[in-house]
Amino acid sequence: MARKYRKKIGARSYKNYSDEILNEALDKIANGEISILAASKAYKISYGTLHNRFNGKHGNKCGHPTIFSEQEEMSFLTDAMKCGKWGFPLTLMDLRVIAKSYLDRKGIVVESFSKNLPGIDWARSLLKRYNNSLSTCVATNIARCRAEVSPQCISEYFDNLQQVIEHVPPQNIYNYDETNLQDNPGKKKLIFQRGIKYPERVQNHSKSATSIMFCGSATGILLPPYFIYKANEMWQPWTEGGPKGAPCCPEPCCSRGSRYNRSSHGWIDSVTFKDWFLTAFLPHAKRQPGRKVLIGDNLSSHIQQEVIVECEQNDIDFVCLPKNSTHLTQPLDVGFFRPLKQAWRNSLNEWKNQNTRLKAIPKASFPTLVRKAIDCMDSYNGGGSIANDLQASFKATGIYPLNKQKVMDKLPNTNDSDILINDTVTDYLKSQRYPNADENARKKRKKITVAAGVSITVATFGDNNNEISDEEVEVSNFPILTNDSESEHEVVDDSIPEYQPPSKDNIKIGTFILVNVKFGKRGMSIYVYLAVIKNIKDNVITITGLKSLDTTKQTFKLVKDDVFEVNLEQIQAVLKYPKVEGVGKSIKYKFSYSLDVREA
Repeated sequence: MARKYRKKIGARSYKNYSDEILNEALDKIANGEISILAASKAYKISYGTLHNRFNGKHGNKCGHPTIFSEQEEMSFLTDAMKCGKWGFPLTLMDLRVIAKSYLDRKGIVVESFSKNLPGIDWARSLLKRYNNSLSTCVATNIARCRAEVSPQCISEYFDNLQQVIEHVPPQNIYNYDETNLQDNPGKKKLIFQRGIKYPERVQNHSKSATSIMFCGSATGILLPPYFIYKANEMWQPWTEGGPKGAPCCPEPCCSRGSRYNRSSHGWIDSVTFKDWFLTAFLPHAKRQPGRKVLIGDNLSSHIQQEVIVECEQNDIDFVCLPKNSTHLTQPLDVGFFRPLKQAWRNSLNEWKNQNTRLKAIPKASFPTLVRKAIDCMDSYNGGGSIANDLQASFKATGIYPLNKQKVMDKLPNTNDSDILINDTVTDYLKSQRYPNADENARKKRKKITVAAGVSITVATFGDNNNEISDEEVEVSNFPILTNDSESEHEVVDDSIPEYQPPSKDNIKIGTFILVNVKFGKRGMSIYVYLAVIKNIKDNVITITGLKSLDTTKQTFKLVKDDVFEVNLEQIQAVLKYPKVEGVGKSIKYKFSYSLDVREA
């Protein structure tokens, strides 16, 4: 018999009705409203079928009986559904192996199965019988760090967000994010002769991409994009033809349209982000009355002191999204970038068909193409699609209206009461998706090169000594400055005061001091230096200067070439040993208080 029966032309039709129609006809017959013959004509159901069903005959399903009972099949499918929810979906082969293992445990041998392993047709028929509950589709890979975003983390994020955006109107809630637009239009379905082995399309493309910063509000207002080229210099043609005015913000704050910058690597860094914030976002935010909320990812380049100060001065709350959760909580990622890139591919494909000899997009043509893509995106469905997409994105991420359940529904539910499944399977899936970071974390090592006879302590490497990578660390880079006779350094001790008067007892090698240094031709200018003692010999103290890394004068780095000599009278104070951060060339010394130093 054929595996998939095909009805012959002109053959009698069987069951061209649904179970609901059949039950409706049987109910009317049972209530005496209509006869079996009249019901057969009215509902176009065979008289024999109605007669047998009404009298309780031939109630079984048509066709060959299944190998497994309905309850057994549902147990297989619930396992498959549970694995799919937790991010470990099964293949048809996995489903067949589950059925084989079940038969082997039960001691049942099915002759129609090869070595008790069901065939591929069995798996396809099983999914076809329950096509209302399951289907096969192409899965997208997701990094494990993103999968580890737990419901507890999302719940804490929304609890904090609720306090921040309370009483903030939607036009004052913004989300920013950067993306890149590639020079490759991608694959597309085209017409070929059936059976062709290598379908190809002749079209030049490259692997280049350009980063763009976008920002939009919960009411659908899109700020002009901010272009970041990969270059060391900027040229005027690169800044012409970009988006300006509608569908972006047409107000005077954005009247200049798109802004342009460049970096050596081609993506946003602390300098370009600060420039975007001050020149693109801040003028628009200042026009909005009341408190504003700016939501974005927690990249270190985005969190800067100058940006935070501007936020405080202009009544802007800077909110960071949970780590590795932007695919769930970032509005632009969830509902804006996909239609944007689809419109970009269409515009790019059209441009490449008109410029067949050019391999890559010239930077002078890039802004114009982006403007066409944004106009194309906004014109979908009669216009206004950008505003609709932004509003839908904020709604899908639960930001406005505030609804954390929008995100929680996308995570696996650890308390599924509607699906009965073995607790062992559930526990296994939990351990795979949310592994114990403490148990499974890789133990990082560090190799220390130290001179013979020199001792070290954990204070040398700061508090985060377990987070040092597998690289060689030379103690000579640390303030354990040795001579031929002795080697000492101070250990952080809360009982030691922050400032101590200098004396012969506390002046030791490795001690941090504040020293007065005279500069100028006449020695009239006096500067206060932070330094560390390198050597002491015959009342001559050799020191190495440090340079501040922030405006608060709390974090410093060692300047190896800044070595000079002083005497005891020039030392102003002896300092408490600071906290050491980083390793090797990136080591920093952080004090818990600001130092009154003046560097030359």
